[in-house]
Amino acid sequence: MKSSLQESAGSLTERLARQGGELTASERALAEALGRDYPHALLESATALAAHNGTSASTVVRLFAKLGYASYAEAQREARAEVTALLQTAGQRAPVTIGTQRSLQQCVDDALLHDQHNITATRDGLDMAAFEAMATRIAKGKGRLFVLAQINSAPVAAWLALHLNMCRPGVHELGAGAVAATDQLLWIQPEDALLAFSIRRYASGPVKVAQRFREAGAQVLAITDSPAAPLAALAHHRVQVRTSNASPFDSYTAAFFLCNALVSAVAQLRHAAVSQALARRDQLWKDVEAQLIVDEAPARAGQGRRKAGKG
Repeated sequence: MKSSLQESAGSLTERLARQGGELTASERALAEALGRDYPHALLESATALAAHNGTSASTVVRLFAKLGYASYAEAQREARAEVTALLQTAGQRAPVTIGTQRSLQQCVDDALLHDQHNITATRDGLDMAAFEAMATRIAKGKGRLFVLAQINSAPVAAWLALHLNMCRPGVHELGAGAVAATDQLLWIQPEDALLAFSIRRYASGPVKVAQRFREAGAQVLAITDSPAAPLAALAHHRVQVRTSNASPFDSYTAAFFLCNALVSAVAQLRHAAVSQALARRDQLWKDVEAQLIVDEAPARAGQGRRKAGKG
């Protein structure tokens, strides 16, 4: 399902350029004001926007309907995404995303709209050649695969490492577990590969690790939110995700979508081996995990203690 943002025919400024000849005088005056201060002009309510420009709220609503928006709120979401894309920290984005009055229902709708847009924008902008190269390297590479992320990207990396481990051997979540990342870098070989995340604010750790992998002759695969991410220049193959959100915090919905697609592609490329591995995993669950279940119910254990007290 496409969101209204995805179905739109361009940004506000592009729509204004196409619709200019069909606007009334008051609508044209408002359009000119919007053009001078877009996207910041849309961060306030329709009533406040009208008051600042000497017009009525009905004129504001009518203008955005002519421009093809389902509502003024939809245009606001688009403008908010434009502004927040330029701001690096949650603290900088907070006044833009939560500084206006929104109902809790609007919070839900905004989150849905942004995530729909993030997934579609990520899919439409996906470099399929890079995606295929990454999936093939992960599926058919002979060496180990190290997955690395820091700060907010860590949950996505953990999910990816967990599922790739069911598809192929030698998957390591770099920095997790008993062996520190620095110590694991001692034994990097040319046949190994690094799959690293880099989402703003950018940390220096993944960049330094990627440099070490390249020095060892190993490949670097990257998932970033921008071609300007420092990790991008070190990657042999890179794919990009969209992280726009209605809150001060980046959304990782599209990152999970892309990782889900990557796991699906690797499983497809290794379909016979994956089927066998998952069958072995099912058996391991029966042999190992079932032993952790205590057969004795809590009530029976309590009865035993009461009997012991009576004795």
